[in-house]
Amino acid sequence: MKPDALIKVRFRTQREGGRDQPVPGPSFSCPLVIDGEAFDCRLQHGKGELALGQWHDVKVKFLDRANVARKLSAGTKFKLWEGKDVAEGIVLDVYDAPVQATTPQA
Repeated sequence: MKPDALIKVRFRTQREGGRDQPVPGPSFSCPLVIDGEAFDCRLQHGKGELALGQWHDVKVKFLDRANVARKLSAGTKFKLWEGKDVAEGIVLDVYDAPVQATTPQA
């Protein structure tokens, strides 16, 4: 699956009100929240797990890229949600949308 964006994310520790376990890999699904609006996504970190309390650069794929595109740009701040805010981060880069194949006109 080709990623839609590159993000920098930090998962809160249990002491900070976040997760009690590291984030499993090689991918992890959860809502990404921008300005109070949630978008389903999959983090594609390719690692065994992401440690809590540390910053990670992670590729992300959205379930519906067209829906999030209007809010997605480099510098956008976000939160990740699992029944509560468990992480915060910033969008580093947005990758080009895949080119749609078109049928030539006769």
